[in-house]
This record gives sequence, C-alpha cells and structure tokens, in this order.
Amino acid sequence: MSAERRLRAIETALSPTELVLRWLDEAHAHDDLESYVRSQLAAGSEAPLDRLAREAASGARMGVRGKRPEVVDAAVRSALRETVFRFELVLRINVTSHDLLEREALIDAALSAHLALLASEGRAARRADATYLERASALRDLLALRVSELHAAHGARAIVEQRYLAGHPPLFPDAVRVADEQLRSTEALADQAVQMAELDGVPAAERVDPDVISTRATELVADLVEPAKSTALEKLGESDRARTIATGWLRVKLTTESMVVP
Repeated sequence: MSAERRLRAIETALSPTELVLRWLDEAHAHDDLESYVRSQLAAGSEAPLDRLAREAASGARMGVRGKRPEVVDAAVRSALRETVFRFELVLRINVTSHDLLEREALIDAALSAHLALLASEGRAARRADATYLERASALRDLLALRVSELHAAHGARAIVEQRYLAGHPPLFPDAVRVADEQLRSTEALADQAVQMAELDGVPAAERVDPDVISTRATELVADLVEPAKSTALEKLGESDRARTIATGWLRVKLTTESMVVP
C-alpha cells in the first residue's frame, strides 16, 4: 500500500472529534488565530472546513460501506454535523475569548485608574468624604464581579473542552497566555481594593458563593455551544433546525438576563 493510500485509510478511520483535533493541532503550530489564517491564505490551501467535511464524509462512507443508501446518507449527515459543529465551536470559543479579554483589559484600565484616584486622596481625606465608603465598596465589589466572570469563562471553556473536544484546549497559545495574564491582573487589582477597603473601615463584602460562578459558567457554556450548533446546521442547509436552536437559546438568554436585578 502506498504512503498516500495509508494516509487516506488513517483519515477515514478518524472520528469527527479526532479530525477536528488533528486540525486544531496543526492550527496551534501558529501562535494566534490571525497568524494561522494568514498562513492559510498565503499557501492557497484548501479551506480547513472544506477539508474536514470531505474527510468526515469519506470516513462515514467507509464505515458503512455496503449498507443501504439511506443508511450511508444518514451516517454522512451525522458525521458532517458533528465535524462542522466542533469546528464552529472552536472558532466561537476563540472569537468570544478574544472579545472578552479585550473588554476586560479596558475595564481593568478604568478600574485601576479609579482605584489609584481613591488611594491618592490620603486616608484622612478619604474618611472625611461622606461618599468614600460607598465608592470604595462599589469598586471592590465590581472588581470581585470581574474576577468571578473570568473564572466562569475559564470554567465554561473547561466544560466544553471535556464534553466536545476530548479535553483538548481550543484557544491558540497566545490567547492562553493573555487569558492567564488577564486573570492575574484582575485578581491583583481586586486584592488591592479589598486591602484598601479593610484599612479604611469599609464593611466587609459578602463571600462569593461558588454556586454563582458555577451557574454563570453553565450559562456561558450555552453561549458557546448553541450558536455553534446553529451555525453548523445553517451551513449544512438545515435552516429550520438552525433557527429552532438559535431561537431557543435567545429565549433562555433573554429570560435569564431579565431576571438579573440591575
């Protein structure tokens, strides 16, 4: 058997998850998503999703070779759904993480400036300000909220990794570094706010309930998975199913948000 035929046989034996993970390993040879996309354009390579879909369909046909046409068609359709969904899930995780980290960097800068402004007033001046306790408490609590959000986002990615990607991290190496640094930065700011508040006699904050972070992580899992499912089905021509999933996700999301006290 030639090397090309052996490679083709291996490819057809891979499951949808394995196909996507193989592609992800290749993509992660580049430090970030932008670099990977540029390399693909420069090489004029076959689009990653086209290649994955072709390999998934070929593998599914090989797996049910000799079966009735309807059985083959069903196997191919299932393999395509699973493969395209995981591909879209990886993209969505990377895009939403990039957006979150950009937003958190801006929030960090604003809250850091606010914290520095409070600290610059001097303890005597701070205690003489009737609004200080309220402002310091609000800043401390807001920073704690941002830390919780970052932990929830990390937890959501971990759940998705285990559930759909066999524990394989979907983020590009650069995004992993940025996410880790952002969490350290926000936690450091939050610690500073807590220490200053304690020194100035601000009433202690309520301890963060771990269940709150867990619940938020579950919400973020749905924000990753459901749009990826909808997009995959839309690309495969299953518009009705795509709309049903998207509508259900939005309905739950809007209901949940309306229950949050401003």
